[in-house]
Amino acid sequence: MTREHQTNATITLSGRGNSLFALCVSPLVVLFLLAQSGCQQPASTKGPQTPKITLEKVVHDFGEIGPDTSHTVQFKFTNTGKAPLKITQVKSCCGVSTKGVQNGQEYASGASGALEIDYPASAYPGSMTKNLYLYTNDPDQSVVTLTIKATIVQRISCKPERLRLFLRQDNAGCGDITLISLDGKPFSISGFKCTANTISAEFDPAVKATEFVLKAKVDMTKIQRNQRGQVAISVTHPECKTVRLLYDVLPEFTVNPPQVMVFNLKAGQPVQREIWILANYRDEFEIESASSQKGMVKVLDQKKVGNRYQLRVEITALASESEGSVLSDVLEVKIKDGETLSIQFRGFR
Repeated sequence: MTREHQTNATITLSGRGNSLFALCVSPLVVLFLLAQSGCQQPASTKGPQTPKITLEKVVHDFGEIGPDTSHTVQFKFTNTGKAPLKITQVKSCCGVSTKGVQNGQEYASGASGALEIDYPASAYPGSMTKNLYLYTNDPDQSVVTLTIKATIVQRISCKPERLRLFLRQDNAGCGDITLISLDGKPFSISGFKCTANTISAEFDPAVKATEFVLKAKVDMTKIQRNQRGQVAISVTHPECKTVRLLYDVLPEFTVNPPQVMVFNLKAGQPVQREIWILANYRDEFEIESASSQKGMVKVLDQKKVGNRYQLRVEITALASESEGSVLSDVLEVKIKDGETLSIQFRGFR
């Protein structure tokens, strides 16, 4: 068959804007186009398979809790996605420990896990909020924030709340220590500890009550060397394990200011300052000597005013110190027949 005798077919096609146009093509082309059209499949609407972390909760409030008590909570989650969920990192916060989930741990689709959080309550009343973080391969939740809250409430009151002690009084002026249950729950005393054993008290661990009065006894020798510290009283109250109170002792002498700071200190340009030394128990005293550990501080003169001494000192930057450096020195003042006072100096070039 010659090209001139071939039969042409007319095909009408719908174009943009619903306009029609015609093409003359051979029957073989028509069959080919029809076959191709019949083999085409509709485009898939299914999205990519990804992990998805779904948590039962992201915030837990312990409510009112006692000081020095321990509390645990679980944050449960499930991988509701179609691909393995990976916990790339568990980031905790200060004072909180976690278990149950490790860095790099994976969970298959439909699998569940739980991050367990242990929170030890502070020894002091107040509100608490802490955040922890789960880093995941979930494209929509790469970082999940978990929050724990609590209100620490005092369960046992302690009077006094702080011990003010004195070197020149019997038993350092320390009176009774009274413990009272604030919620009416009885308890017993199981232990009494103090810094360097400076303060002690007798108690019977077999006795259970809602109120105790302890006769504190101060070691006057030890209190001279440990003039600040803490008393920790262990109790068996269900919501309070330890009652704490701080103590401090009025020292023989007070230095004002206790630390001297000088800014823009320049070599060859000394700076003068005044320092006062006060006898807290109004005793007469004399300064035997004053010396600088590094030679940065020099006492120009000293003047006695009642039971106080006024020192005029000069601070000089050492030539060997470079610009921008921080200088430090200690002036040691020896009291005749008494202790040595150390006064800190800091200079900024």
